[in-house]
Amino acid sequence: MSNVSFTFSDDGKIAYGHLPDGIVFQIDTSEMHKIEGVSFYRNYRDLTGKILYVIDRHGKHLHRYLIDAPKGYEIDHINLDTMDNRLCNLRICTHQQNQCNQPLQRNNTSGVTGVRFHRARNKFQARIKVCQHSIHLGYYMTFEEAVQARNVGMKCMFGEFGRYNDVAPAPKWIREDVINRCKRFVDLSICESFVSFVRKSA
Repeated sequence: MSNVSFTFSDDGKIAYGHLPDGIVFQIDTSEMHKIEGVSFYRNYRDLTGKILYVIDRHGKHLHRYLIDAPKGYEIDHINLDTMDNRLCNLRICTHQQNQCNQPLQRNNTSGVTGVRFHRARNKFQARIKVCQHSIHLGYYMTFEEAVQARNVGMKCMFGEFGRYNDVAPAPKWIREDVINRCKRFVDLSICESFVSFVRKSA
């Protein structure tokens, strides 16, 4: 017998699983049969106590019951909410792709990953990190320009797996400059359309 009790959204499409300790996760009601009779528990991925998952008594993650990922692949929570296990929030990915979709680090001061104020130049610097390589995306007069550059760099290197910031689309001069900077690292890109574009234009 499972230790999970359920409530449902008004339209009945979302099932909210309640663990005895108060943790609540959500899945599609249509997928409930996949976890029928299974007991689940909270589990923290690291010592910070910040990243929470739901696992069974053998350590199998809840999302692994819902999606059968091939060996060597991971399952990414698109919106970073590990309690949101609806199928629309889960996708199969490689470890590298999963690492692209990460929350803001605690030591970030600008509010945007990869953007910082460079005091010596009195400008904002944009960069991204790919496979331990830091790609410099340029210095910009405004914070918004640096964020736009970061978005372009993410699109080039990470495609759909990047986490984008809500700013206006980058102007042509930023877009072209960032694309040229990223071309040197095309072999590290996981964005197939960017790789194809660079190779065709070579």
